[in-house]
Amino acid sequence: MFDTTAASSATPVSNAALYDSGGDKPVLLLLHGIGGTWSIWAPVIARLEARFRIIAPTLPGHHGGPAYAGQGPATVAGLAEQLIAMLQARGITTAHVAGNSLGGWLSMELARRGFARSVVALSPAGGWSTPADYQAIAREFRIVHALLPILLVLTWFFIGIAACRRALGRKTMEHAERMTAPDFRASLQAMRKTVVLPQLLDTMGRDGPIKPFTPVMPVIIAWGGADQVIPFQRYGRPYLERIAGARSTTLAGVGHVPMYDDPDAVAATIIEGCREAPAAS
Repeated sequence: MFDTTAASSATPVSNAALYDSGGDKPVLLLLHGIGGTWSIWAPVIARLEARFRIIAPTLPGHHGGPAYAGQGPATVAGLAEQLIAMLQARGITTAHVAGNSLGGWLSMELARRGFARSVVALSPAGGWSTPADYQAIAREFRIVHALLPILLVLTWFFIGIAACRRALGRKTMEHAERMTAPDFRASLQAMRKTVVLPQLLDTMGRDGPIKPFTPVMPVIIAWGGADQVIPFQRYGRPYLERIAGARSTTLAGVGHVPMYDDPDAVAATIIEGCREAPAAS
């Protein structure tokens, strides 16, 4: 049974910083990956908002989102604390949580802090075993972030061609051509303008991978079967070892960012995870 006691918001809100579908349904928080915005969830939101009050924020320090409020450079822990404060300011003290990549790691941190009622983590970040494994990921993000101003100029016109979008997005998605040209350009601009990206890469390397814990709520870890960014064998197996009792599944035919590849499967997995949560007391 779903929780129906969440705080209501009668009027839907949609802007660069936040999507809030409003209403008195149970709250589902959707968290995007590093360099993204809430809008990457759009195909999945359309399949979930009949059941849930969807809140999808753009993460602090990301393009269109609030400034990072922590002391010093941005950290995963600091983002988690700021997210909880932001939600509490909206009258929300608990929610189902689903996240992708960095958002998946953050969903686990919200579970660790007792905020999450259930968690579905889609190819979550934070599962490396050695410094070399981490640097293999961080190096690619640093290179892409540095080259994006040039890449945007060189590809601006060609992004209008579906085959070009698919080729440019092939590392992260199987079907980037399903994004419209304006949305694809906006996603590249958002990555370029994520001011905390270099900071997060530094502090994640400094602080290390996700710390082991045993969730008291249901947790599903769903890995993209075609994930080329953080492949399961190298990064998913260590992740599962650190999250005691989590249930693992694979989403066939999807990449690291699966929301456009198979929004039906993503939505169904999230609904399944929420159903496993005990009814609110």
